[in-house]
Amino acid sequence: MLFLKRLWQQRNYRSASIIVLLAMMWLLSSVFFDHLSAGTADRQQATDDKQPLWVQARRLQAEPYTIQTSVNGRTEPNRSVQLRVELDGVVVALPVIEGEVVKPGDVICELEAEDRPQALARAQAALKKAELDYAGAQELKARGLQANTELAQQRVLLANARADLKRAQVEVENLKVRAPFAGLINHRALELGDFVRRGEVCATLLDMNPMLLVGEVSESQVAQLAPGDLALARLQQGDLVQGQLRFISQQADDITRGYRVEVALDNSFSHLRGGSSARLMLPGETVSAHFISASLLTLDDAGDLGVRIVDDEQRVRFINVQLLSDVGSGMTQSEGVWVQGLPTQVTLITVGQEYASIGEQVQVDLQIEEGLQSPVQSVLSSGVAPSASTTAVYSGSKRENP
Repeated sequence: MLFLKRLWQQRNYRSASIIVLLAMMWLLSSVFFDHLSAGTADRQQATDDKQPLWVQARRLQAEPYTIQTSVNGRTEPNRSVQLRVELDGVVVALPVIEGEVVKPGDVICELEAEDRPQALARAQAALKKAELDYAGAQELKARGLQANTELAQQRVLLANARADLKRAQVEVENLKVRAPFAGLINHRALELGDFVRRGEVCATLLDMNPMLLVGEVSESQVAQLAPGDLALARLQQGDLVQGQLRFISQQADDITRGYRVEVALDNSFSHLRGGSSARLMLPGETVSAHFISASLLTLDDAGDLGVRIVDDEQRVRFINVQLLSDVGSGMTQSEGVWVQGLPTQVTLITVGQEYASIGEQVQVDLQIEEGLQSPVQSVLSSGVAPSASTTAVYSGSKRENP
């Protein structure tokens, strides 16, 4: 080290060392830059040789979709009547039992007649006498042998006789309580031998067809409804039913501030019971939407829902969408979701969206056959007339109940 230090202190040796060091750096730099240029050229060649990513896509056309207004509801009989006796008396006959279906005019309960048939016969005889007396008074009046006051008195007696006969007939008819309409005896309040007073309940009669599905909608929802609209409902036990909106209240409830709505459901087979909970889906605003497979939905960096599409320049774009509804109700064989926010006509990536970067140019293998059809498309392509539930929920159409 002492030797090298002495050499460095000499000016000639120091200058020569610096020149040698600079020459070595120049040689090494030329080798490094030649290697870097070669690597860059190789990468550029690899980039030039790389082919665009292939993806499969499908062209979709927007369809009208009716947004559903979902409210809680319950089933109710079309009519519920408590049949009451109109006379005092003892129950002597109960021809029907609880749970039995009756027709209009069937006897539900019968009271003891007592002297009412005899009172009817007496009233009939009294009416005949009053008619004869009035006819005689008219004849005497025509001969000038009867005063006007006497004729008026006979007219009053005739009217009283007719009223007495009508009253006796009504009492005899009221001995039997009859069904005012076809229905089901849900409860029988009397037993044989019971003494009842006028106005007491004999039985409860229910009209079970149609069955009503009732609920309440808000002020903002009621404006979108109209009588005759078709509605769907999911019952508590899982069954899906459809019916026609037949009534919309014009007055809000004082407590809930909701408007009562009634949907009539066909119950010809008596499969529906009153008082069951249900989720009522009423047709609302009709918008333009797309029906796609749920597996195509993804999230962007912000966590918002969307799908990947291909634009006119064959570049991948991400478009945020709003999920409107899913079809998991068993109404159709199609499974998918309705989304809003896409252009009317769009090329949607169906295979390869996981590997396609936003803005990347891709080659598209356009699917000719539709892999997934909306409920409306599947019905139309089958050649079968659309069902009421399909046209009501998905296309916004209205049909009358058959």
